[in-house]
Amino acid sequence: MATPEQVREALAQRLSGSQSEGGGTSLEVLEVKVTSVFPKLLLEIQVSVSGQLWEVSLDYQGYEASLVSGDLSEESLNYLGMLVRTHLFEWWHTKDTEKFSARMGKRLD
Repeated sequence: MATPEQVREALAQRLSGSQSEGGGTSLEVLEVKVTSVFPKLLLEIQVSVSGQLWEVSLDYQGYEASLVSGDLSEESLNYLGMLVRTHLFEWWHTKDTEKFSARMGKRLD
């Protein structure tokens, strides 16, 4: 089974830097923490969006957690990286209107 550090390194490579959603919001992943791998994949991701610094907690179970429960294949890591990016943008756009999304993020600045 992959260790939290192995998963952190692999995800950090795929997520670090500025991400854009096609001319809209730009989001920069600054740090990735992995607090648990399996049966739950728990991530804490520090992001900078629109000049604001946030820490976002993402919780994956089932299929998503199983992506990193064995060997870390490129295909699984690329899919998980895309999923995390998508969820970060969804969180950003819904944090002011959805209670669940609001609880996922903590402003740091």
